[in-house]
Amino acid sequence: MIFVGVYEEKNRRTKQLIQRSFVQILENKSFEAITIGDIAKTAQINRGTFYLHFQDKFDLLDQIEQQLFRDIGNHIDELQSHYLSTHTFEKGQEQFAATLFSSIKKHLPLLKIFLSNHGRAGFHIRFRDAFSEKVRLHLENNEIINASLKAPMDYFLSFITSAFLGLIEQWVQNGLDKTPEEMTAVYIDIISFIQKR
Repeated sequence: MIFVGVYEEKNRRTKQLIQRSFVQILENKSFEAITIGDIAKTAQINRGTFYLHFQDKFDLLDQIEQQLFRDIGNHIDELQSHYLSTHTFEKGQEQFAATLFSSIKKHLPLLKIFLSNHGRAGFHIRFRDAFSEKVRLHLENNEIINASLKAPMDYFLSFITSAFLGLIEQWVQNGLDKTPEEMTAVYIDIISFIQKR
């Protein structure tokens, strides 16, 4: 059993090494131009070791993206688990935004790469879809939002998702010139302005 544990730990470390090396290369080279040889050389492993862990570079990127989406989603789930039914819609939006922006800051290095020209085409769509699904579940589980929402859920969901992603992309482009708390205030100010208009 000890040997099995050691073997699994070694595999885990090797897989993480491959992922880190791949992300390191992505900082300076487009996804399309990267080869398995590039990854193996940077990670100081042979190509056979790479294929023990990943089918190809698409599988490698998929796994990194899915982990990123899970991590951000887990932050949203954590917020959801602490929700109180007495929260107002506005308070719920504020807490949701604060949690999201904090999570984005934590994952900034990866997001900057994936949102750049070096990332694989379609990341925006995959990120939007994963984020949209998580927001949908969050909204559907909130009784107060469901009770007060007059717009069709799919339109409301599209608006909220697009608003958040637009702010996130601008924030990343600006080099995170504001704290997560300041970004939350920006989001709430914009929503309040729209409501007043």
